[in-house]
Amino acid sequence: MWVTTTPKKYSDGGKTRVHQVVVEALEDHDGVDLDSEDWVLYDYVDPDPLDDLFDHDGNTVMSVKFEIEEATVTVWHDGEVHVKVE
Repeated sequence: MWVTTTPKKYSDGGKTRVHQVVVEALEDHDGVDLDSEDWVLYDYVDPDPLDDLFDHDGNTVMSVKFEIEEATVTVWHDGEVHVKVE
């Protein structure tokens, strides 16, 4: 399942944070239970460095892959943010 978003700019000048797109993708994936009170994204990946890694403009294409519970998450940036959860 792929989730793709063009980074949105908010009135305060901020952009869509990559970790928010990851959480959106995980919400649609059956293998991860986000409703558990014990589930915290930070237990699997630190959201701030993840956001910083993809917070750039330009032509640089990059990707990162990590595991969350039984799911493999791939994040790819090419001017848009793409997240795949398998």
